[in-house]
Amino acid sequence: MKNIHKKHIVAGFILLMSNLAYAQPAITLEGFGGWLWTGKAGYNGTIKVDDRGNYGVRAGIAPKDNMVVEFEWNHTETALYWYDVIAQENYSEDVIMNYYLLGFNQEVSDGPAVPFGVFNLGVLNVKGESNWSENWFTVGLGGGLKYYFSDRVGIRLQARLFLPMQFAGIGFGCGTGGCSSGASGYTSTIQGDFTGGVVLKLGGN
Repeated sequence: MKNIHKKHIVAGFILLMSNLAYAQPAITLEGFGGWLWTGKAGYNGTIKVDDRGNYGVRAGIAPKDNMVVEFEWNHTETALYWYDVIAQENYSEDVIMNYYLLGFNQEVSDGPAVPFGVFNLGVLNVKGESNWSENWFTVGLGGGLKYYFSDRVGIRLQARLFLPMQFAGIGFGCGTGGCSSGASGYTSTIQGDFTGGVVLKLGGN
């Protein structure tokens, strides 16, 4: 009788662990690279950021089927140009741009080809070579395709638009003491990126 009870307990434990394992959400890790483009903005002139390559990483968790919540770091090193209509002069400065984004990724099928849409909320940090730094709230909207070669490994192709990116009337000046930057007022422009990368899926089913 005791042996039967032990067998029932062991069988129940195995079943419980199987259910827990089955319920574990999938974790995704991604590395990507691509191209970031920027529109022009006007503030007492014209502000433009060079279109350059970007790269970054994503880490996500799937709380339910076909939904992935992910964190993304997106990095670009580029140059910013500003034409001042009042001074009738052109200015430029090298800048580093880092997006820190929370994303909600909705998949529309189970694969191996998986179309998806993505919505992002986050912060854009821009640092200039003349020792200034600004942060702006940003929203992203995009979509793309994931293709899985196996249950664990795939690729992700994506196009996305960022709205808005705020330049706070950035100005540059240079003198005998070096260069400096200032910021005042607000105007909006847009950015977007095209990226491709590798997806590694851990856990889940």
